[in-house]
This record gives sequence, C-alpha cells and structure tokens, in this order.
Amino acid sequence: MKISNEERQSFQCSGTVVWDPTGQTLRWTWHPNVPSGCVVYLMVIDGEVKKGGKAEDTPSSTFKKRMQSEYSVARQVIAGPLPGRPLPQWRLRPLDPFKKHAPPALVAGHTVEFWAKPCPNKQAMEIEETKLNMKYRGEWTQEGWTKDGQRIWPDGE
Repeated sequence: MKISNEERQSFQCSGTVVWDPTGQTLRWTWHPNVPSGCVVYLMVIDGEVKKGGKAEDTPSSTFKKRMQSEYSVARQVIAGPLPGRPLPQWRLRPLDPFKKHAPPALVAGHTVEFWAKPCPNKQAMEIEETKLNMKYRGEWTQEGWTKDGQRIWPDGE
C-alpha cells in the first residue's frame, strides 16, 4: 500500500539506505534533524510502505542506530555468514519477514526511505505503531502475513 498523504504530512523523510554491490555494503544518507526520543517509522520503497516500527532512545540506542543495526543484519543475509565467526542466533531460525524480503529488494537496487515521526511518549508511540502496521500490513512485518505464510493485503488492495 502506498504511503498516504496523511503520513507524508505528519512524518518526515529522515534518510535512505541503498545496497552498494561493489563494496558489498550499505550506503546511508541521513537528512538534518533526524527525530529522537519515542519515534515511529515507515520503511518505504517507491512510495510503497514495506514496514512500520518504533524506536525509543535509550542510553545505547536511537532511531538512527536502530535502522543501522536492522540493516546490518540485512547486509549479513546478503553477504552470508562471517568466516571464522559463530553463527548468530537469528541464522538458526526461519527468517522473519524483514530478513526474508528486505535483502532481495536491496540487491535489486531499490532505495529504502525512512519516514519518521516523534511521539510525545512511549504509550503514544506503541499505539501509533500498532495503527500503522494494521493499516499498511507491510510485506516486511509480521502483520503482513498469516502464520502459514499467506500474504495479508491492506484493506482496499
């Protein structure tokens, strides 16, 4: 489902990430004034919402660090396990929708936009995240799939 005009007006495009096949790495672009605190976000490709989520500032994390960490895992899916290192726990389980669907989109050359909005508190952030995931049912979220792997489309799709 395409990002709505309502979200385009209340969120800001805070940055992008794209796969660099020559360096087998990610290229990041961050816009000024990336939101902090309690933040809800949408990952968008060509106007299509792929995932909604939340990020809360902690002593060791921010929205920006959360995105970099999440895409670090996507890079590991693309590049494969690190030689000589033990496998991370996530590699021992079936891939979640993000790990399954984001890497192929990156390898195909798509740019992922991060649309973010600060929330006044943790409760408002959690309510907004649930609302966004139920509205968009992004391909990269659990809300976009049934337990048996069938795609759930948003209303009107």
